[in-house]
Amino acid sequence: MQTKSSLKKIYIHFSVLPLYCLVWLSSYGQNTEPEASLVNPQTTLTWIGNYGTFRLSDKFYWHAELHYRRRESANTLFYGQMAQIYNRHGIKYVPTKNFSATFGGVLRFDFNPNAEDGFESMILEPRLWHEYIWTMPYEHLRIYHRLRFEHRWSRGFAENSDWRFRNRWRYKFLMKIPLNKPNLQPGAFYFSPDVELIMQSGKTISDNTLEDLRIFPTFAYIASPRVTYSAGLMYTTGQTEEAGYIYRERWILRFNVYLNFDFRKGEQKIPETNFYD
Repeated sequence: MQTKSSLKKIYIHFSVLPLYCLVWLSSYGQNTEPEASLVNPQTTLTWIGNYGTFRLSDKFYWHAELHYRRRESANTLFYGQMAQIYNRHGIKYVPTKNFSATFGGVLRFDFNPNAEDGFESMILEPRLWHEYIWTMPYEHLRIYHRLRFEHRWSRGFAENSDWRFRNRWRYKFLMKIPLNKPNLQPGAFYFSPDVELIMQSGKTISDNTLEDLRIFPTFAYIASPRVTYSAGLMYTTGQTEEAGYIYRERWILRFNVYLNFDFRKGEQKIPETNFYD
């Protein structure tokens, strides 16, 4: 009988344990988080990008990007002060005209215009990245799906701050729709709806896994088989490093130039996986 009584007590304790946990979590959440999410004031930036693709062989290409980025200041929206210089390079492998894989490295320079004693005016962020692009070709337009994975080492502006490692998991959906021509050809303007979801993970990531959601409608002009220009206004939102319930919002003017350094003609040129963002 004593054994049965002991087992009964153990059973009761374990039965109510989940209830205790739920009550504690509810109380913890009420004490540490507000009833609704918070949104920081919107910020504005300008990103200028140069994308180049260089042919190395029939199936291998060198992908190169250079980005110049500025952000608003107290008196000037979009372009007030220096933000970043961003270099991305990689080797692209194109086994078929509708698929490509790229692997490479990134070196980003972050600038701190308001550096004070104990803080650095510029820091570096190295990354490794790889991406995989699938193209869905139609008679008059193209649809692209891109998976990109980034492995990044970053630190704060405070002197001697520790490095931390994080992963980024990115999915992008993009279309190219010609507006004044039947196809994507020289002389064509095209519209490009573009949506990207960026998640992150790592030891320092707890409740802020959603780094960015980017919505980027773009208008572009194909000047020649070698050069394309684009411009658009991108909206982004995501969780901040402060806490998962605090979000940021940004409006970003983007201007890009795309250079194609494959001088072959016709069907031999870089295939449709030549994707830009």
